Amino acid sequence: MNARLLAALALALFVGAALALPAVWWEPLHLDEAITIDYATRSYASIVTDVFLDRGGAPLHFFVEHVTLAVPGGIEGLRLPSLAFFLLALVLAAFFARDLAGEEVALLTPLLLAAAPLGVSLATFARMYSLFVAAVLGATLLALLAGRSGKRGDWIVAGVVIGALVYVHPIAPLYCALAAGTGLVVADRHPRALVHEAWPGAAAAVLVAAPYAYALAVLRSRYDVGLETARLRTTAGRSVPEEALHALTPGGTLGALVLLTVALVGLASLAYRRPRVAVALALWLVVPVLFFTLVPASTRFFGRYLAPAEPAFYVLVAAGCLAITGRRLVVATGLVVGVVALSVSERIDRLRTIHDLGLRGLASAVDGETVLFSSTGTPVSDRPPELLDDYVDLETEARRVEELPGIDLRFEPNLEQRGRANLAAFVAEGKGGRGLWVFRGPDRRVTRAVRRLAGDPQLVVVRLSPTLLVVRSRTPAAPPTVIAQGVRARTAWTLASPADRWTTLLLAIDRSPR
Repeated sequence: MNARLLAALALALFVGAALALPAVWWEPLHLDEAITIDYATRSYASIVTDVFLDRGGAPLHFFVEHVTLAVPGGIEGLRLPSLAFFLLALVLAAFFARDLAGEEVALLTPLLLAAAPLGVSLATFARMYSLFVAAVLGATLLALLAGRSGKRGDWIVAGVVIGALVYVHPIAPLYCALAAGTGLVVADRHPRALVHEAWPGAAAAVLVAAPYAYALAVLRSRYDVGLETARLRTTAGRSVPEEALHALTPGGTLGALVLLTVALVGLASLAYRRPRVAVALALWLVVPVLFFTLVPASTRFFGRYLAPAEPAFYVLVAAGCLAITGRRLVVATGLVVGVVALSVSERIDRLRTIHDLGLRGLASAVDGETVLFSSTGTPVSDRPPELLDDYVDLETEARRVEELPGIDLRFEPNLEQRGRANLAAFVAEGKGGRGLWVFRGPDRRVTRAVRRLAGDPQLVVVRLSPTLLVVRSRTPAAPPTVIAQGVRARTAWTLASPADRWTTLLLAIDRSPR
């Protein structure tokens, strides 16, 4: 690695870390992160059974989280692994770009990726996507090495790693084909010679991935994949190509169109100089979009499914910037800096929004006598307020009375019975404390609750932000007294509305005889 590429990587790593790191502590938990906590804290055998055998999922990320949720633990143990894999992916992307498009493109690509909205948003998302991107890039680099060397041993190593991708994410077979195909397409040899060299690698990949056939059957059953169902839906109501392009680019529709144009210019310039590379990079984008457009399944398409294709897209953008500027690196760098500035601006707006939520103040509301009761508030689709107690649980050592689980309550059986049992166990234990109740919702709801609770001699009301409210006992009390305080706090929040069904359920649990 020469000095210029090393400097470019250092800058990219700094930018990526600076844009992503604050969200480790400021971002509310996502429903999928609650699932990570639930499964990753089980034994390795249970992870295999519950994730791979029962759900058809990929267990490797849960193995990583099993370790990091123990050491260092907390919100850092949950989210920092994704950040580490994101930064690793930036390094691997530089080599990916250099192998395919040359050193000048490799100098520009990592910086583009360091600020790209999809990668940065996933960099602190405690799911397998950052690991997936890094693993796919690593597998592709091994395939490129094998394609250059022509050695069967190199193809076998590449095949083993490519086959193992299915244990990182269930959609991996799509990217397994692209990783292997890149090595084959770029290799400048007769197809018969390539088949002779590569077949042991293909056999190794199939052998390693063979257990995935079982998981695939489970997934097919869960999501009706390939059956007579509707095509994949998107969250915003756009087509899959539109959703994918908006996920990969900053600047809304205009930014998406501009960067798509630049990427097409880059594709055309590579087609003139390196036609095999142009074909390979085009496949990285066309194949996933076509697959998710055409495959019938009773589930949704999310832009994050294109995360492993993001490096290929930004290689094309970097190549396009160079082509537009006549391969003048300094001028092309200026264009790249403009794209990065747009991404940085959007990311700063996001960081400002989540900082203003005030989550860091939750830990200061907990002391050694705190008893944490289930959080609630105004429903939010993928980051529900019920997960605030999981956040507090990660950051503190408060005793917890889980009247409601945080994972999607619509699919949890026997909610009220479980909540009553947990509350009854708290009473039976006989050890009281200082109750803590957290609410999240619109400014007007918080204002109304604060006004209703004003003057309650037993409660301390702390408004951490316009949308986040903490209510806690003024002094430690016996379990029945603390529960009665919770009834008053939740009554102050509740409206006679179907939207408040979870708060209403909590009140029914609190008032139930024990």
